[in-house]
Amino acid sequence: MTTISDPTHAECEPTRYWTSANIGEATPDVLSPLCWSFWGPQAEAAARRSYHAFGILSRRELAAPTDVNEQMTGYFYGRPALNVDLLRPFFGSLPGVTADDFERDMCGKVRPGLPPASRKARLPIIVVRGVLAMRSTPKRQAALVPRQRTWWEREVRDRTDAGDPLARLADAAERYRDAFEIHCCGRFVLMSAQATLAKLAIGVGRPELLLGLLGGLGGVTEVRLADDLWQVSRGQLTLRQFVDRHGFHGPNEGNLATRSWREEPAPVERLVGSLAARPDDQRPATREAAAGAARRDAIEAFVAALPAKQQGRARKACDALVRSTQANELSKAAFLMAIDGGRAAARDHGRRLVEAGSLDEVDDVFFFTMDELRALPAAAREVVAVRRERREHYRTLALPVTFTGTPTPLRRDGGGAHLGGGDTVQGAAGAQGIVEGVARVVLDPNDAAPLEPGEVLVCRFTDPSWTPLFLLADALVIDIGGPASHGAIVARELGVPCVIGTGDGTHRIRTGDRVRVDGSTGVVAILQRAAVVPS
Repeated sequence: MTTISDPTHAECEPTRYWTSANIGEATPDVLSPLCWSFWGPQAEAAARRSYHAFGILSRRELAAPTDVNEQMTGYFYGRPALNVDLLRPFFGSLPGVTADDFERDMCGKVRPGLPPASRKARLPIIVVRGVLAMRSTPKRQAALVPRQRTWWEREVRDRTDAGDPLARLADAAERYRDAFEIHCCGRFVLMSAQATLAKLAIGVGRPELLLGLLGGLGGVTEVRLADDLWQVSRGQLTLRQFVDRHGFHGPNEGNLATRSWREEPAPVERLVGSLAARPDDQRPATREAAAGAARRDAIEAFVAALPAKQQGRARKACDALVRSTQANELSKAAFLMAIDGGRAAARDHGRRLVEAGSLDEVDDVFFFTMDELRALPAAAREVVAVRRERREHYRTLALPVTFTGTPTPLRRDGGGAHLGGGDTVQGAAGAQGIVEGVARVVLDPNDAAPLEPGEVLVCRFTDPSWTPLFLLADALVIDIGGPASHGAIVARELGVPCVIGTGDGTHRIRTGDRVRVDGSTGVVAILQRAAVVPS
């Protein structure tokens, strides 16, 4: 029997330290082989180009290594993880950022006893190129978004002549790589602004002031998405107009092998009725304005706590944080448009293969890599069967948030641990506020009934397609991510208390549990367990 490879799983050396946090938001579902070959090589190339733009990598280091231990992202049991050991000195070389800042932002904690890490030999180059990259990145982001949207509208949303789907798939992959490179550069700018503010707050012994500066930024693209959906619920926009603007989003949107709202708007339709029943003062634009007012108060309290000579620097860093966060969310939308273009091209090619009798179902196309689609293996149906079974098995597993060496996956059993009232779940502070409510654990937004008033959304990850659910939640508890992740950013803009990076909140909290969410301390208290219905 022919051995069928698995491009979505690798083995690594036993001492290598990885994290699935943050990047786990990008591809929340298990990667299919086509997802991996579209996403993985392009992301590695884009990241290396961004480090080169900042002078951290030399030109000869642009080529991606074949050894997983030397790659920035590894893939284990169908899921991506960041190579923390490799990336520490890269981030430790960025202006205003330390290796510990990176590890804390990604992992939620820093391993004790680690020495400072940077690429000292390249520091003179980094000083020059880094400053230039910091200045040029916002302009590159501003030019990227309208260019990508014009392409998506013409070639994906409105396209009637399919053309060569494999050529379109390759074009979408290149567009994804280019957009992701600019997004990575923007992420560096954002981290620099955050690190500056964190150091100032810690320097005066007031680290608790930082969280108030991270919300109420205004102009975050997902808030516009939420406000547009609100207008649909009020009859001020049609569902068609909403999909025309935001149709590249959808559940698990970082994966090609899913369906965007452009293809399947039913998940959006289900939310419209629930939003229609909510009071007018819950409109996203109104909540965003309230968060902005709170941030202005937080800035004044922060600046007042600083020595006079640092106050000007603090205000500039606060302004830079606004610009970089807004631009970062826009560049994320740009690479999601490219992924949706790849999704459309892949399904078009799948239809051709079904018509030719080479495959049985359109979505079988996702079980081949891009290279394999150029010359389909002779035993194509066998490849599909083996890889589909393997992918379904991987869906029963989860990666730890951090791990050393090839991970031992966690088995998802779908049920929470039987803990008594008074137990706590610890995460990171995501968005300020304290709320008591009834937990609703949601693993798939496609299958979820809309949340009721007073419910707390407990989920493993979020991406922009989850934003409409945020409008219905009194608070958020998220397994994967950190304070700079999408879920926390949008929660702060909407004034929803959020605890993020719990790792296992969806396992330890059950639907119906009464919980207290403290978004300022990152603690979720389980006050009372829901009654267990005998099976």
